[in-house]
Amino acid sequence: MTDKNVSEAAWTLVTSFQEANQAVAQHLVSAQERTRKLAERFFTEGMEVLKANQAAAADLVAAQERTLQHTQRFFTEGMEVLKANQAAAQGLVAAQERTNQYVQGFFNEGMEVLKSQAESMRALLQELDQQIRKQHEALQTLAYAPVEATLDVLRTPLAAYQKALGMAETVTQQGLEQMQQAAEQMQQATHRTRKHYSE
Repeated sequence: MTDKNVSEAAWTLVTSFQEANQAVAQHLVSAQERTRKLAERFFTEGMEVLKANQAAAADLVAAQERTLQHTQRFFTEGMEVLKANQAAAQGLVAAQERTNQYVQGFFNEGMEVLKSQAESMRALLQELDQQIRKQHEALQTLAYAPVEATLDVLRTPLAAYQKALGMAETVTQQGLEQMQQAAEQMQQATHRTRKHYSE
C-alpha cells in the first residue's frame, strides 16, 4: 500500500470521527432543546392547572356557603314542607286505591273472559274429540290392508290438529293463572304502600 493511500485512509478516518462527533453533538443539542421546551411547557401548564384548582376551590367554598344557607332555610321551613309531603302522600295513597280498584276490576273481568274462553275451548275440544273419533272409526271401517299407508297419511294431520288444540287449551290455562298472580301481586303492593304511609 502506498503512502498516498495510507494518508487518504487516515484522513478519511479522522474526517469520519469528526462527522460522527458532530452528529452526536447535534443530536444532544436537539435533545436538550426538546427537553427544555418540555420542561418549560410543563411548568407553564402546571401554573395554569394550579390557578384553575385555586378557582375551583374558591367556587367550592362559595357553593358550600350557599348549601349551608339553603340547609338553614330548609330546617326553618321544614314543618311546612313536611305538611305538604304528608298531604301529597295521602293523595298518592288515595290515587293508588283508585288505581287498585280499577286494576282489580280489569283483572276480574279479564279472568272471567279467560274462564269463559277456557270453558268454550274445553267444549270445542270435546266436540272435536268426538268428531275425530267418528272420523277415526269411519277410516277404520273403510280401511283395507293395501291402503293402510294412505290411511296413516290421513291420520297424521288429524293427530297434529288434536295436539295443537291441546296446546291452545294449555296456553289459555296459563294465561288465567298469570292474571290471577298479577292481581295478587297488585293487592300485595297496595297493602305495602298503605302500611308504609300509615306509619
